[in-house]
Amino acid sequence: MLIMVGSTFIGSDGINHIVAGKKNSNESIPVSNNGSKVTENLDLKVIKVAILVEARFLPSGKEYFIDMFEDYQWIVGNTKYCFELDLLYDKDILRGKLNADRYDLIIVPGGGVGDGESMIKCFPTFKNFMWKRKFASFIKNGGGYYGICGGTALITDLDLDRKPRSFLEYAYEKSSLGVTWVKSHYKTVSMPIFDKIAGLPPEYVGAAAYVMFNGWNRSLPKSNPSGICPAGVCFDCPINNSHPIFDDFLESYRRIRWIGGPSITIPKNPDRKVSVLARYPVEEMSDNKSTQIHAWEYVGGISGFVKGFIKYLKNTDESAGPSNLGNVYFFAGDWKCTDKIIEFDFSNQPSMTAEIYPNENEARIVLTGLHPEFKVWWGGHINETLDTEYNSLWNGLYNWEDIIPFNETVEDEYKYNNWINRRSIAWASKIVPDNDLPPIYGPSQVSDIYPYNQSNNFTIYGNSEVSEGIESLDLFYRYSDNNETWTSWMVYDTDLDGSDGWSWVFNASLANGLGYYQFYSIRHVDSEGEELIEKAPPGPDAITKTFN
Repeated sequence: MLIMVGSTFIGSDGINHIVAGKKNSNESIPVSNNGSKVTENLDLKVIKVAILVEARFLPSGKEYFIDMFEDYQWIVGNTKYCFELDLLYDKDILRGKLNADRYDLIIVPGGGVGDGESMIKCFPTFKNFMWKRKFASFIKNGGGYYGICGGTALITDLDLDRKPRSFLEYAYEKSSLGVTWVKSHYKTVSMPIFDKIAGLPPEYVGAAAYVMFNGWNRSLPKSNPSGICPAGVCFDCPINNSHPIFDDFLESYRRIRWIGGPSITIPKNPDRKVSVLARYPVEEMSDNKSTQIHAWEYVGGISGFVKGFIKYLKNTDESAGPSNLGNVYFFAGDWKCTDKIIEFDFSNQPSMTAEIYPNENEARIVLTGLHPEFKVWWGGHINETLDTEYNSLWNGLYNWEDIIPFNETVEDEYKYNNWINRRSIAWASKIVPDNDLPPIYGPSQVSDIYPYNQSNNFTIYGNSEVSEGIESLDLFYRYSDNNETWTSWMVYDTDLDGSDGWSWVFNASLANGLGYYQFYSIRHVDSEGEELIEKAPPGPDAITKTFN
């Protein structure tokens, strides 16, 4: 956050930021470009994105991606980038609409899309065979893939050292498209009631418990003060900053939400380049008192299903949860809490990976067992429901308590990780150079400067999201003669017009002379008389050394 003190801003890094004649306001919010000034003299690059939306059985997060990318545009130097979205169903894939000439990549969300497709595409029918063949051909021909949670399970084999024992394990294994080197990993995973039918112990449900046990009745009051109904866990995940998707991220950890997704196994001797982007925490969630849950066992028998069917027929709020007749078991009861803790094998395992398909088309595949598209929260702990005479999955078997209210944190919990999705998809598209990926800490940043060693005069390029209103971009710098002690942050120059791109000609002799420099940008938007000023990042966007 920038705090105004006279003509000086104090940034989140504790450093003074000297700004003359600027007033402080809220962080500018990226909005649609509709109504903004016409941009000219820019090279336009369109990223053509397909989103698989064939949702089955459960809700999915497909709407988040539509909102996240629709109308989103950004300018780097004199190049403007934008996303062009198209929604695809199974019939479109079977008809050949998914091809690398039409789309640069496809997004497969989790939940009802990724997991639902995994359950359907495991069956050895001719229709499924053709669907998987056409999908795999898209990737082999150069089309990118971004899979989230169930979207990761759909494309991968399941890493098991035994035969599948549950339907979910069978489905995740047999739905694989055969185009990725990595595998999905669960210690065990199953649908909860099916454990009983298959004669498996209730704890065999594994990670799926964090989805199924959360409850689908959105009309019930929740005890957390934020008024949200969270499922899963928010992890502080170790991040690999050496990959282009995260190389502008200055921290070692990022809080990302998990809702039952797999960890990712990288088999030995890969036939392609595979990078780990993020990992699960070292501490297993089953060892953490705030995130562990017990296995619950269905004890209602057939009569419980009959009662559940009646409750299902009376359920009028179909948008709040499962509405398919096959999901009557969500209303069935009773459930009994056991003394068994749900266990995992996720400690320090990859949670997000990137790979390049090993042929001349070099398709890029990004997979995550996490959900960067969903909101996050801080604080709180899981509280399990009291074991009563009638418990059901519909009303839930656990909930979160004591979450920090959203209006008391400094972050936008709903958009907190949008940049991860945008950068992942931009990278996987192959349309966007690594140095032009969307900004991370706000609506703008300074592009990395290459080479590191520069002469007295050189050009610096800005990277800024497009917004309504009149935009300008300040270039901030600080100086060091020894690369150890630094001056305060100061404004070097302001680019007042993005219609020809964002750039500054930096002259070291007009600053502090030859030496080491660090830079970041601050975007200003004048929207209907209100000036919106971006927050300062926690550190520099770009660094360089100047010499004769």
